[in-house]
Amino acid sequence: MQEELLFDRIHDALDIEPPAGAYERLRIVLTQKPVKPQSWPAFQTRWSKMSFRLVAGVALVALAAAILAAIFALHSASNNQVPGGSGMSIPAYQKMVADDNANAHATYSAPCDSTNPTGCITDATRGIPAVQKWLEDLTHANTPTRFVIVDAELRAHLAQNLSAQNELLLAARAGDGPGIDRAFMVAVYALDWTDIVLPGIASSHEVSAAKYVELVRSETQTLDACGAACGFTSTATNCVKGDGLTCDQYFYQLAGAFAGYQADITRNAAPPSFAARDARVQHDLAQADAVLLTMRLAVAANDQTGFNSGITQLRRIVVLLNQDANSILQGS
Repeated sequence: MQEELLFDRIHDALDIEPPAGAYERLRIVLTQKPVKPQSWPAFQTRWSKMSFRLVAGVALVALAAAILAAIFALHSASNNQVPGGSGMSIPAYQKMVADDNANAHATYSAPCDSTNPTGCITDATRGIPAVQKWLEDLTHANTPTRFVIVDAELRAHLAQNLSAQNELLLAARAGDGPGIDRAFMVAVYALDWTDIVLPGIASSHEVSAAKYVELVRSETQTLDACGAACGFTSTATNCVKGDGLTCDQYFYQLAGAFAGYQADITRNAAPPSFAARDARVQHDLAQADAVLLTMRLAVAANDQTGFNSGITQLRRIVVLLNQDANSILQGS
């Protein structure tokens, strides 16, 4: 079944071994009731191990829960079932996301860096409730099938941002300059990602089969061409020492490449005849997004081992993504 394949891929991407019989138990639960999963500059500094693990755990749990909810939504849609709820329309979802995004962005106005803790306190104090409201809106919305996967990614980014803003607030109140810098560096990633992806949600429309196939071809070629700029051609990236590109530069090349693919495939939505294959490609992109969330923490921590581990995982995901994209290009 497609749902079981996606379940296995999620665990592979997160490097988690599912317990025996986990999928069967999940399927039983999902069929019983719908799942309801509960521009700033950046600085490169060191991240404490406890904070690193806390924010990584929150973000990945949020992404896993949201993607499992997405699987259920796709399963229900494929069986002509409608989960309980308001049945939100595509325009209503687009408006909700746009309003929440504007509200969150409007909270960040004070200069915030290690020399201005007061500005960070102001921004975080206003930003935390705005992001909490956004997450609550997404949780209670009956997400249109077209957006269930990108919605899962959005929730994970907001969860990581929320944790980082709480870290930022604590560090600012304590006058901890390095703590401010490292929390800020993680918090800003959600703003960068949403700036790329949310316009794709806002202008999403179904396209013809020919245009969709050509889009997948172009996006796949663009991602494959990232090569050295994304760190894919080096077996021993040493960006912490600043040999060539910094880790932050590598990261934004990577993040931009995957986010751009997701934005374009959301903006130019697949026709019904490609729905199942489009879902596989989008799940590959969601796996990459989960890895990038942890890599952002590695960049903030100057953690070369963690960064290189992310590169290795992304290489494997690109192979899988190319296979799934080829099934679209070859019409199989």
